[in-house]
Amino acid sequence: MAILLLVTISIAVSTPSAQAQPPTNWAKRLDSGHGPEAITNLQFYFHDIPSGSNPVSGRNPTAVQIIKPASGSSGFGQVNVADEPLTVGPDASSKVVGRAQGMYGVASQSMTDMALLMVLSYGFTDGPYKGSSLSIVGRNPVMSPTRELPVLGGTGVFRMARGYALMKTVSVNAAGDAVVHYNVTVYTPASNGNNGPTSPSSTAAGGGGSTRTSSSSSSSPATMAGRQGWLVSFVVACAAFICLLL
Repeated sequence: MAILLLVTISIAVSTPSAQAQPPTNWAKRLDSGHGPEAITNLQFYFHDIPSGSNPVSGRNPTAVQIIKPASGSSGFGQVNVADEPLTVGPDASSKVVGRAQGMYGVASQSMTDMALLMVLSYGFTDGPYKGSSLSIVGRNPVMSPTRELPVLGGTGVFRMARGYALMKTVSVNAAGDAVVHYNVTVYTPASNGNNGPTSPSSTAAGGGGSTRTSSSSSSSPATMAGRQGWLVSFVVACAAFICLLL
């Protein structure tokens, strides 16, 4: 009888509380996973290859001009439609984790303070963020070393998102092809569901911590852990009671 009870306790303790998500190397949770908000940090590279007469840019453009600029060399009034790959590294051949789709245009008439108005949806295709997106809209003063744009919303696990994106240009060539590093911090309601690994001490790979499930009808890791703890306590109490009877 005692051996059977020990085996039962062992099974209860070893039962996983939730299935861990595969780690990612571009996104991680910054919160503990127990508060009302999920805080997620995303870091990726945006590759912009504008169309044009230059064969370097025109070969495989990711942004196509739909409205020509007004007269003048500032480019004021030019509008491009974009479908830009988002990768884990600055090299275009690195893993693609999403695409930025939308429009951007030259919104400044100044040649010394050039600025773009960017209206883009950043849709992700990797890990627990697959199928979710962020809406980042704002003024991008491209000549500044670091620019900041607001996160105005999102879909999927990023529903009701708010936050900010810090952008730094990594490289740009004579044809205008640019690689930009994005460091995005996003706040979302924890009730959204699966927001990725929750351990704040994990590495950028996400650490494989427990996550919430994407279905609203499924139990969260905290709930699963609570049920598991209750089961263990119940089994131990039963074991102690039976031992007293013996």
